[in-house]
Amino acid sequence: MRKPRRHDGEGGFAYVKQEGGTMEQQDAVCNGAADYWRLRDELLTTSPLRELHPGEIGAFSRSVYGCPEAMALYGVPPSRMAATGLKILGRIAVECTVDMHGSAIANTLYTLLGRPRRAPDMLVADLFCGAGNVGYHIGRRLGVTVQASEGDAQIHAATRHNLEMTKAPVALDQGDYRDLLDQLVPRGPHDTYIVEPGWGTASSREGLDLGATSPPLREILKSIRRSRSGKPFLLVIKTNDRILRDSLRAALTGGHHLHTHAPAPRLPRGANAHHHLYALPA
Repeated sequence: MRKPRRHDGEGGFAYVKQEGGTMEQQDAVCNGAADYWRLRDELLTTSPLRELHPGEIGAFSRSVYGCPEAMALYGVPPSRMAATGLKILGRIAVECTVDMHGSAIANTLYTLLGRPRRAPDMLVADLFCGAGNVGYHIGRRLGVTVQASEGDAQIHAATRHNLEMTKAPVALDQGDYRDLLDQLVPRGPHDTYIVEPGWGTASSREGLDLGATSPPLREILKSIRRSRSGKPFLLVIKTNDRILRDSLRAALTGGHHLHTHAPAPRLPRGANAHHHLYALPA
């Protein structure tokens, strides 16, 4: 496995903390925050399972990323989603990982594995699929079929439809993530688990508590380890940029931090998405 370039003097990628900016930039963040929280709360409380029309997707994309076309999924920008036949529900819009971030994580993993010319013999499992876009990009970049599960019947139906429309390399089942783990056969230390459990009340304007997700991160890791027969593995996990009670570090004790994808923040702390890659012992 090829090591990434060193940025922190100790190996692996450094966690990049980005703060500050000009007064104009800070004002723009504050002005955009009200629109973001209003749209987010509306989609999650009143429209979580309603299919959004293109104008709504563009408006939410603008509030989060500053551009109506930035919220691309499966290689499809918002302006082409209807023509492609994609179904984007309110909860998917809020919780999804967009292309520019999903592809960045996939490229990092590809580099970490030594830029393989052929599909590596490894397992990739997306345990809480949601939109499935991280698995979509990892599967395409590595040439592997991602095994995925989604517990919510309506999210599963919409995502399965979208994955079929985009010919995604993702095999999606409906059910509990533990049932999927029971079916998977570990292959080696590069096996990768994509983990983003339901945040629910664990996420607020104050930050994210990974000890209060549904299920908690520690519980998920125990289930993964039970399924691994003593083999180490890689973990991709999405958080926001304000983690409460040091809950990520506490859950990943003994793990090795390889990379954090932390785009320049456009929203107040606690609303910007980060993706982390860790190597974890058995």
